[in-house]
Amino acid sequence: MYAPEHLGSHLQPISDIELIRLWVEGQSPRSKRFSWQAAHRFRLFVEKPLAEVTLTDVETFAAAMRSRKLAPGFYKQTLLALKSLFAFGQQTGILPAALPLQGWPVRQRRQLSKRLRFRISWALLICLCFFLGRMTPRLWGQSVWAENSPRAEPLPKVAVHGSPHLREDNIKLDREPETATLNSPEPRQDSRLDSIGPERRVKAFLDTIAAAEGTASPEGYRTQYTGTTFASFQDHPREMRCGRRYGKKLCSDAAGRYQFLSTTWDRFAKKFGVRDFSPENQDLMAIELIREKGALEDIEAGRLEPAVRKLAYIWPSFRRYGGSVESSMPKLEAMYLQNLGIYRQGLVVSN
Repeated sequence: MYAPEHLGSHLQPISDIELIRLWVEGQSPRSKRFSWQAAHRFRLFVEKPLAEVTLTDVETFAAAMRSRKLAPGFYKQTLLALKSLFAFGQQTGILPAALPLQGWPVRQRRQLSKRLRFRISWALLICLCFFLGRMTPRLWGQSVWAENSPRAEPLPKVAVHGSPHLREDNIKLDREPETATLNSPEPRQDSRLDSIGPERRVKAFLDTIAAAEGTASPEGYRTQYTGTTFASFQDHPREMRCGRRYGKKLCSDAAGRYQFLSTTWDRFAKKFGVRDFSPENQDLMAIELIREKGALEDIEAGRLEPAVRKLAYIWPSFRRYGGSVESSMPKLEAMYLQNLGIYRQGLVVSN
């Protein structure tokens, strides 16, 4: 027990319990209970009057709380409450000013948190640098490829077998292979040693797409999803049609010999400046779509199966014969060879 010197010696000494009570009364209603419990736990731990408490006692109490792995919020609030208690006692003169409040353990805890945040920040920065180091070569390679790639020029006219706008005899097609450049940097011409050139393989493949899609008839260029036809080639019809396919009701605005969706058609039409949905442009855009998916070189080289696999998600009809590419390949190959034979016959006549 002790009495504050500035109150005079006639007052009764104030016990630690009375000091804590006076301090708690000045706390907010929400923190009164917690403050009282924190002070009581500290008194039981140090087992000495508050006037004799040293900074070592406080640090030992803080270490004991850390060893119990208490919640960081509880740890911090308890030490701040004790600091408030001793500050109140020193300000009122009830406790001596021997206990320094500047080196309170809660500040060391804050410094530790700052060091931890600093280490985490450095770790995240290192991870970011590593990620950028791995991705920069790829991004740089793509940007260089885009800058160095030649600009698309207006598409040349390609004479495709079965086109109602280009009804030329097969003999004439074979005599003028230079018109079917397919946007190649250098026009490819047939030689006597290669009776089936790349252009004819592309034409045969386009006919195979039409056969799989059910648009191989002369009206294929006018065919919409569900088999209905549209009247004008001025633009993609953009008409939604619904029907049952694979046991489910499906709706689509696919149209033309290659069943272009309007979104796909608009993308290519904008890219190449196409202004109508004519059969000629349908053929050209189909070739460009095949080129975009990386299958044109396979087709020109006669590699049918790799090309079909790359395009099976563009034309799902490639899986219609058995539900997979593997089961459909025999049928597709037979159709392709049959179409290829038409152009071979045309070449023989031209000779």
